[in-house]
Amino acid sequence: MKNIIAINSILVAGAMLTYATFITPYNTSKPANMPLPTAYAYAMSYLGSATNQFHCLSAKITTDYGADGEWQFTFYSTNAQPKHKWVTVEFNGKIHIEDVMNR
Repeated sequence: MKNIIAINSILVAGAMLTYATFITPYNTSKPANMPLPTAYAYAMSYLGSATNQFHCLSAKITTDYGADGEWQFTFYSTNAQPKHKWVTVEFNGKIHIEDVMNR
């Protein structure tokens, strides 16, 4: 029984260390590879006609999709049922969009 607990503890610790190495904070000492206005223009064009329904609440640099960093925009709509959208623009121009459930 002690061996099983020890092995499980080692596996959990190893998994935690492995996962932690994938999350690297953005190096704020270097400027972003894509200027904020350019990234915002990409995000707005990706939203398309929905830009009339959403307004931008925040913009920040994250490393959710890659260690090189990307701009993450939070959009919010109060039309009909309120909802959030996260639009992430990687510095290479790739765009990710995610609907966020209201809590």
